[in-house]
Amino acid sequence: MVLVMSGDWGSGGNTYGLLQWLLSGWKELTPAQVKLINFYLRKTGHVVAYGLMYVLWFRALRVQAGYGPWGACLRSLAACLLFSTSDEGRQWLYASRTGSIWDVYLDLSGSGLAALLAGAVWRPRPQGVSLSGPGEGLSPE
Repeated sequence: MVLVMSGDWGSGGNTYGLLQWLLSGWKELTPAQVKLINFYLRKTGHVVAYGLMYVLWFRALRVQAGYGPWGACLRSLAACLLFSTSDEGRQWLYASRTGSIWDVYLDLSGSGLAALLAGAVWRPRPQGVSLSGPGEGLSPE
């Protein structure tokens, strides 16, 4: 989804038009107000998207690849940084987009916030725990 939204479809002009259409029936807003709402929604999208990307990378590396918590955390942050910088660099190829180092900082803010939250709430499942329901797999002895 990040790749799709970082192309022409996610340009400021397209999201502005969509937002203007969505808000047209609610309240009479000036174009400047819609532009400001569009700006904040777009920047919030960076934080949310990369926060979610971090969580997915962390879970994959921690649970599936077997990395420890610090290894999974650092590798997940590195993956988000690599993806963010390449994505912002790719946006320079579109006439309707511009890449920005500030957006990379926003992306890393979302990833870092997700890392802090994951560190606070993540509790790995103990080894040998089965996903079967109660009483399943027990022999009647």
